[in-house]
Amino acid sequence: MNSDRHFDTDYYHRFYENAGTAILDGATATKEVAFVVAFCTYIGLRIERFTDVGAGTGWWATEFAKQYPECDAIETIDSSRSACELYGHRHGRVEKLAGRQSDLVVCRDVLRYVGDSGIDEAMRRLAKKCRGVLYIHAITSDDDIDEDASDMEGVFRTTWFYRDRLLDAGFIDCGMGLFVSKRFKEFAYFTLEVRLRK
Repeated sequence: MNSDRHFDTDYYHRFYENAGTAILDGATATKEVAFVVAFCTYIGLRIERFTDVGAGTGWWATEFAKQYPECDAIETIDSSRSACELYGHRHGRVEKLAGRQSDLVVCRDVLRYVGDSGIDEAMRRLAKKCRGVLYIHAITSDDDIDEDASDMEGVFRTTWFYRDRLLDAGFIDCGMGLFVSKRFKEFAYFTLEVRLRK
């Protein structure tokens, strides 16, 4: 997929900035960030470094900075040059994600736009980048999708496609798109609280 052609100003206006067609309203966005931050706080993860992969309009990082001002290392990355120019992100693709590890890594509505030839590398890069919590939001082939309201481009893979790769990389699936890295040794849980393989 050509990111520059697909993720242009019209795309961001339709799906994020126009109240009549946006896929997410401000109140829901605030709650989503609060939910993820609360989970990190609950498990004792101090977020010293945050990375948003596929940052789009930058709303996640903006809201995160409001709710967690003690984090002074915020990194936003996007594959669309339009998004980088409009919202100030560093240009990059999830398949080539590199750099310092972050305590919280967010990858929201990005992975279905990665082709089959790059998806395994993208998952490996996300796993390597995260030393704490990885939050993934991805529409899958298992979801009931409102096709009129949604962008139907991309590859809709199964839920277990993503889950298997993260479990193989040593993550613990805590549900709701939250995965805890094996690098965060302080994480303690009861088996009913997480999803484990049989």
